[in-house]
Amino acid sequence: MPLLKENEHFQKVTLEEFDALPMDEQHLYELIDDMVLMMPRPGVLHQSILFNLSVSLAPFFKGKTCRPFSELEVRLNKDIFVPDISILCDPEKFSEQRYEGAPTIAVEILSSGSMRTDLFVKLNKYQLAGVQEYWIVSPKSKTVIVHTFTKGAVNEYTLEDTLTSGIFEDLKIPLRDIFPKAP
Repeated sequence: MPLLKENEHFQKVTLEEFDALPMDEQHLYELIDDMVLMMPRPGVLHQSILFNLSVSLAPFFKGKTCRPFSELEVRLNKDIFVPDISILCDPEKFSEQRYEGAPTIAVEILSSGSMRTDLFVKLNKYQLAGVQEYWIVSPKSKTVIVHTFTKGAVNEYTLEDTLTSGIFEDLKIPLRDIFPKAP
């Protein structure tokens, strides 16, 4: 089965067909509603925010059962997602290839190619699948929107704020530590 190029029409595939696809390292692949989405690897700004956020999360989760992972496949029902960061708390849900279940927290960093999927499709799919909290990071506006599904809360944090999780109450991240300073 040939891979789809960016902006081509979608062809429905099963999870088994998805797993058999020849995937290259220059792209990320997700399976949403039986359709393969292929996205280019993130750029420098995206990677910088991802690194800064990972570094900020690491000390909080050190030695705990829950752990942050970057760009790890997560299976939610029949869909395969690759959140920028996932906080995963059940060691028994790891298979050789992916995490088989809902992350406690899923984090997506917006880019022009993923914005619609991240803001609408993933928001709904994550909530329905049992993700407890969803962080949407906007490099353009330097904001983070935190959807704490378990509490029905939505909070927006700006550059001057310290992000707090509704799930891990002691987790606090100053947004100035996340967004790179202008050169």
